[in-house]
Amino acid sequence: MTIEVLADEPWFPAGVVTEVEPAAEQAPAGFEAYRLHARWGSQLMLWPTGDSDSLDWWERMLPVGGGGERWGEAPELAGATIERVDAWDGRCWRIRERGGRTLRVHFLPLDSCGHGRRLAGLASEVLEAAVGGLQWKGRDVLLIFRQQQGEAASDRLTAAIEEGDNAAAEQICHVAGETLGRFHCDALARLALPNDERRWNERLKRLEEQIVTNTLWRAPHSRDTHGTITHRNFGLDGVLLHDDEEPTIANCADGVVNAILPHYQEVPAVRDLAAGYRSISRILSDSDQHEIPADLELRLRGALFTGWCATVPPAPRSAAALDGHRGGVAIWEYEQVLEEVACALAWQKAVPARLIDWLSFVPHLQTSMYHSRTLSGLALVCGTAAATALFLPGAFDTLTERIAAVLGLSLCALLLRWAYRRRAPPPY
Repeated sequence: MTIEVLADEPWFPAGVVTEVEPAAEQAPAGFEAYRLHARWGSQLMLWPTGDSDSLDWWERMLPVGGGGERWGEAPELAGATIERVDAWDGRCWRIRERGGRTLRVHFLPLDSCGHGRRLAGLASEVLEAAVGGLQWKGRDVLLIFRQQQGEAASDRLTAAIEEGDNAAAEQICHVAGETLGRFHCDALARLALPNDERRWNERLKRLEEQIVTNTLWRAPHSRDTHGTITHRNFGLDGVLLHDDEEPTIANCADGVVNAILPHYQEVPAVRDLAAGYRSISRILSDSDQHEIPADLELRLRGALFTGWCATVPPAPRSAAALDGHRGGVAIWEYEQVLEEVACALAWQKAVPARLIDWLSFVPHLQTSMYHSRTLSGLALVCGTAAATALFLPGAFDTLTERIAAVLGLSLCALLLRWAYRRRAPPPY
């Protein structure tokens, strides 16, 4: 196996891979293991051996799990038909069983932590999660999904934008936000870990070093910011709208992108929300509609945000968790932009101007937040002075003067604090 052989595969990050060599690890039956060396680190890659488009290959590999750990449902191969279908991040097959059921089997050549199975274990009705699969060394090798139904929210949003129906576009984003919030309800009920700002900020540092950006941003995060199980691949292209049922979220796998970027586990729910914002930005950027209102992106982001707030638990939407001075959603959108730039470099694509513009704005945003700290400091001084004036002897001749001073200082503290909050990066 060489770089030249893999170069035509759409999932292969040719822009950063420097060498592919056989790995020492013993791969599951039906696969070979390779060590993929890249500028950003080394990854273990699996690749099918033999004719994986034939039922014979699947009949030899699936019944015993191929030497890996098989879990959940598996297709009934007797009398079934198989065909390969398009998939940009690996290989995918559609298997039609003799009884009429159709399953989709997704092969992941690279995977970081078996997140597809983890999402399946959440048993959330919101997710179009895998119903079975094959794991090896804690990573997903195969994920088996039921045949998906419904229309992608991204397709419907694109149609609404091109038709100029902005009200419908906002409604689509609102519904997508509600769906994401319901998923986060299930995730936070299963897992809510304390703020881990050190690890989150360290990952930002590694991303900045990988793409050699001139930006640097860290956040302290609040106590209401909890690490939880996130989708990791959220976007409006993965929100499926159904005629007679609640919307669902697809793309429930980790895959190549997360494997080549710095690893992470539990992050705040707002990371998925930030991914939704970037999805909206891409859809608008790719639209053929040339007369898009200047404020439409902000309105669509606001609709996604209000929909999410309507269904998510109180903690992730609290004022403290959304405080832009302490990270809020903005720091996670920054992370998403860094990842988009990294992906453009990895797949040898031009970095879109919208990403360059976003990163160029970061220093101005940080300067504004730095100046806002002055307001916060003055608010603290006024509040402390108001408390001191209550008990400071001999400073006032009359009780009326003392009360007036306390009220005036308290009002100044409140106004300064209000101004400080107003200058924070907004949640959308």
